[in-house]
Amino acid sequence: MPDHSDTITEHEQWLIDHLRTDARLRGERPGWIHSSLSKLLLAYGRLFTPAPWPDGGTPPGEPGKCYTEVASWAWSSGGELAYVEGLAWDLAWPVEHAWCAGLDGNARDLTWPRLGRAYLGLPVHAEEAVRIMSKSGPLLHGNGFASDVAITWCREGVPAELLVDIGRPVPAAD
Repeated sequence: MPDHSDTITEHEQWLIDHLRTDARLRGERPGWIHSSLSKLLLAYGRLFTPAPWPDGGTPPGEPGKCYTEVASWAWSSGGELAYVEGLAWDLAWPVEHAWCAGLDGNARDLTWPRLGRAYLGLPVHAEEAVRIMSKSGPLLHGNGFASDVAITWCREGVPAELLVDIGRPVPAAD
Protein backbone atom coordinates (compact mmCIF):
# COMPACT_ATOMS: atom_id res chain seq x y z
CA MET A 1 0.00 0.00 0.00
CA PRO A 2 1.50 3.38 -0.97
CA ASP A 3 2.29 5.87 1.79
CA HIS A 4 0.43 9.14 1.20
CA SER A 5 0.85 10.45 4.77
CA ASP A 6 2.71 13.61 3.71
CA THR A 7 0.52 14.39 0.71
CA ILE A 8 -2.33 16.80 1.39
CA THR A 9 -4.45 17.92 -1.54
CA GLU A 10 -5.73 21.45 -1.93
CA HIS A 11 -9.29 20.38 -1.05
CA GLU A 12 -8.10 18.42 2.00
CA GLN A 13 -6.26 21.54 3.17
CA TRP A 14 -9.44 23.59 2.70
CA LEU A 15 -11.35 21.05 4.80
CA ILE A 16 -8.69 21.08 7.54
CA ASP A 17 -8.59 24.91 7.49
CA HIS A 18 -12.41 25.00 7.74
CA LEU A 19 -12.31 22.78 10.85
CA ARG A 20 -9.47 24.76 12.43
CA THR A 21 -11.27 28.06 11.88
CA ASP A 22 -14.51 26.67 13.30
CA ALA A 23 -12.67 25.25 16.33
CA ARG A 24 -10.93 28.57 16.98
CA LEU A 25 -14.19 30.53 16.75
CA ARG A 26 -15.96 28.23 19.19
CA GLY A 27 -13.34 28.70 21.88
CA GLU A 28 -12.78 26.47 24.90
CA ARG A 29 -15.15 24.63 27.24
CA PRO A 30 -13.61 24.08 30.66
CA GLY A 31 -13.64 20.41 31.64
CA TRP A 32 -14.19 19.13 28.10
CA ILE A 33 -11.51 17.17 26.26
CA HIS A 34 -12.62 18.70 22.93
CA SER A 35 -14.60 21.93 23.05
CA SER A 36 -16.30 21.33 19.68
CA LEU A 37 -17.05 18.71 17.05
CA SER A 38 -14.43 20.39 14.86
CA LYS A 39 -11.76 19.84 17.53
CA LEU A 40 -12.87 16.23 17.96
CA LEU A 41 -12.53 15.63 14.19
CA LEU A 42 -9.11 17.30 14.12
CA ALA A 43 -7.96 15.08 17.00
CA TYR A 44 -9.41 11.70 15.96
CA GLY A 45 -10.37 12.18 12.32
CA ARG A 46 -8.53 10.74 9.37
CA LEU A 47 -8.24 11.79 5.73
CA PHE A 48 -9.55 9.44 3.04
CA THR A 49 -8.66 9.48 -0.63
CA PRO A 50 -11.60 10.01 -3.00
CA ALA A 51 -11.84 6.96 -5.26
CA PRO A 52 -14.32 6.04 -7.99
CA TRP A 53 -16.76 3.26 -7.27
CA PRO A 54 -14.87 -0.05 -7.74
CA ASP A 55 -16.79 -1.30 -10.78
CA GLY A 56 -16.80 2.15 -12.40
CA GLY A 57 -20.57 2.34 -12.15
CA THR A 58 -22.94 4.48 -10.14
CA PRO A 59 -22.70 4.04 -6.36
CA PRO A 60 -25.47 1.71 -5.14
CA GLY A 61 -26.77 3.78 -2.21
CA GLU A 62 -29.74 6.11 -2.14
CA PRO A 63 -28.76 9.80 -2.21
CA GLY A 64 -29.69 11.56 1.04
CA LYS A 65 -29.46 8.36 3.10
CA CYS A 66 -25.70 8.21 3.68
CA TYR A 67 -25.78 7.34 7.39
CA THR A 68 -28.08 4.31 7.13
CA GLU A 69 -26.74 3.14 3.76
CA VAL A 70 -23.11 3.27 4.90
CA ALA A 71 -23.81 1.62 8.27
CA SER A 72 -25.62 -1.23 6.54
CA TRP A 73 -22.98 -1.65 3.84
CA ALA A 74 -20.04 -1.56 6.28
CA TRP A 75 -21.79 -3.96 8.69
CA SER A 76 -22.43 -6.49 5.91
CA SER A 77 -18.82 -6.33 4.64
CA GLY A 78 -17.57 -8.87 7.17
CA GLY A 79 -15.06 -6.45 8.67
CA GLU A 80 -13.54 -5.31 5.36
CA LEU A 81 -15.04 -1.81 5.59
CA ALA A 82 -15.32 0.74 8.37
CA TYR A 83 -18.14 3.19 8.89
CA VAL A 84 -16.75 6.73 8.56
CA GLU A 85 -18.64 9.86 9.53
CA GLY A 86 -17.39 13.42 9.25
CA LEU A 87 -17.18 16.06 6.54
CA ALA A 88 -16.70 15.75 2.81
CA TRP A 89 -15.82 18.63 0.51
CA ASP A 90 -18.44 18.74 -2.23
CA LEU A 91 -18.04 21.12 -5.16
CA ALA A 92 -17.62 24.29 -3.12
CA TRP A 93 -18.12 23.64 0.61
CA PRO A 94 -17.92 21.01 3.38
CA VAL A 95 -20.95 18.79 3.94
CA GLU A 96 -21.84 16.52 6.88
CA HIS A 97 -21.54 13.03 5.41
CA ALA A 98 -20.81 9.32 5.91
CA TRP A 99 -18.94 6.84 3.71
CA CYS A 100 -17.19 3.48 3.91
CA ALA A 101 -13.43 2.98 3.91
CA GLY A 102 -11.16 -0.03 3.72
CA LEU A 103 -7.53 -0.69 4.54
CA ASP A 104 -6.49 1.09 1.33
CA GLY A 105 -7.59 4.42 2.86
CA ASN A 106 -9.98 5.14 -0.01
CA ALA A 107 -13.41 6.68 0.55
CA ARG A 108 -16.10 4.39 -0.83
CA ASP A 109 -18.93 6.87 -1.17
CA LEU A 110 -22.18 4.95 -1.52
CA THR A 111 -24.60 7.82 -1.98
CA TRP A 112 -22.94 10.60 -3.98
CA PRO A 113 -23.05 10.02 -7.72
CA ARG A 114 -20.29 12.64 -8.09
CA LEU A 115 -17.18 11.96 -6.05
CA GLY A 116 -16.36 14.36 -3.22
CA ARG A 117 -13.12 16.32 -3.48
CA ALA A 118 -11.93 15.53 0.07
CA TYR A 119 -13.07 13.34 2.96
CA LEU A 120 -12.19 13.77 6.66
CA GLY A 121 -13.95 11.62 9.18
CA LEU A 122 -13.95 9.34 12.18
CA PRO A 123 -13.46 5.65 11.16
CA VAL A 124 -15.47 3.37 13.45
CA HIS A 125 -15.83 -0.42 13.52
CA ALA A 126 -19.04 -1.13 11.61
CA GLU A 127 -20.59 -3.33 14.33
CA GLU A 128 -20.05 -0.60 16.93
CA ALA A 129 -21.42 2.10 14.63
CA VAL A 130 -24.58 0.05 14.00
CA ARG A 131 -24.98 -0.66 17.73
CA ILE A 132 -24.68 3.02 18.69
CA MET A 133 -26.75 4.29 15.76
CA SER A 134 -29.62 1.87 16.53
CA LYS A 135 -30.10 3.77 19.79
CA SER A 136 -29.29 7.34 18.81
CA GLY A 137 -28.97 7.91 15.05
CA PRO A 138 -25.81 9.25 13.36
CA LEU A 139 -22.68 9.29 15.49
CA LEU A 140 -21.64 12.91 14.99
CA HIS A 141 -24.39 14.85 13.27
CA GLY A 142 -28.01 15.58 14.02
CA ASN A 143 -30.04 18.13 12.08
CA GLY A 144 -27.11 20.50 11.57
CA PHE A 145 -25.86 20.18 15.15
CA ALA A 146 -23.59 17.80 17.01
CA SER A 147 -25.42 14.63 18.05
CA ASP A 148 -25.78 13.60 21.70
CA VAL A 149 -23.09 10.95 21.11
CA ALA A 150 -20.72 13.57 19.67
CA ILE A 151 -21.33 15.87 22.65
CA THR A 152 -20.45 13.01 25.02
CA TRP A 153 -17.30 12.27 23.00
CA CYS A 154 -16.33 15.95 23.04
CA ARG A 155 -16.61 15.97 26.85
CA GLU A 156 -15.04 12.57 27.54
CA GLY A 157 -13.10 11.53 24.40
CA VAL A 158 -13.86 8.82 21.87
CA PRO A 159 -13.45 5.28 23.25
CA ALA A 160 -10.31 3.95 21.53
CA GLU A 161 -11.83 0.50 20.94
CA LEU A 162 -14.41 2.02 18.58
CA LEU A 163 -11.84 3.42 16.16
CA VAL A 164 -10.29 1.70 13.14
CA ASP A 165 -6.71 2.61 12.24
CA ILE A 166 -7.22 3.45 8.57
CA GLY A 167 -6.89 6.59 6.49
CA ARG A 168 -4.23 9.27 6.89
CA PRO A 169 -3.76 11.35 10.04
CA VAL A 170 -4.62 15.02 9.96
CA PRO A 171 -1.34 16.94 10.00
CA ALA A 172 -0.57 18.96 13.11
CA ALA A 173 -1.12 22.70 12.90
CA ASP A 174 2.00 24.76 12.18
